[in-house]
Order: sequence, then structure tokens, then C-alpha cells
Amino acid sequence: MLRHQNNRILVIDDNQAIHSDFRKILSGHDEAETVLDRLGSELFQQDSQSHLQGQFELVSAYQGQEGLAVVKSAVESRLPFALAFVDVRMPPGWDGVETISHLWQVDPDL
Repeated sequence: MLRHQNNRILVIDDNQAIHSDFRKILSGHDEAETVLDRLGSELFQQDSQSHLQGQFELVSAYQGQEGLAVVKSAVESRLPFALAFVDVRMPPGWDGVETISHLWQVDPDL
């Protein structure tokens, strides 16, 4: 039986740039890097390295309460998140520790 791999990641942070950084790292695709990797593997007769890029579905929330609503919706839709990156300091609302405690009440597997 094939098991579905959960590739959903939630980023909760009040800083827009952090969300952008996560997207660049986990869901960006740079064609030039792909070509260079292929050429390098041919030149050195090595297998191409597998890339994480493009394998993750990223969802953003900018405050703890918003993140909780997103997690509730995901659980109700049976599309839970595999993990969440949560900022510790997010004024003026909940901090990261309080946010995580709420998230775990809704989805203990997160």
C-alpha cells in the first residue's frame, strides 16, 4: 500500500521576509542550478543530487491566531501540515510558545 507523503509546511512569522526566505529555500526552482547540476554530474560521472526544491507546499500565517485558524481548517479538510516553523516573538498577539500550545491542541501530530 502506498502511503501519501505529507509535504505541507506552515510558516507562522510576523516578518514577511522570513516567509520569502522559506519559499526561496523550499519551493523555489532555479533552472540555471539544475543545468549546472546535470552538467557537473555528467562531467564527474556521478548521480545527480536530489533536490528539495519544489517538493513542499508552503502556507503562510503572520500571527499566532491566524496560524491556529489555518491549522484548524487543514485538519477539518483532512490536509494536515507535516510541520510548522513558528517565530517565538510576534507582537502584538500570541508569542510562539503560546501559539504552539494552541496548535498542538488542534493537531497533536504537528
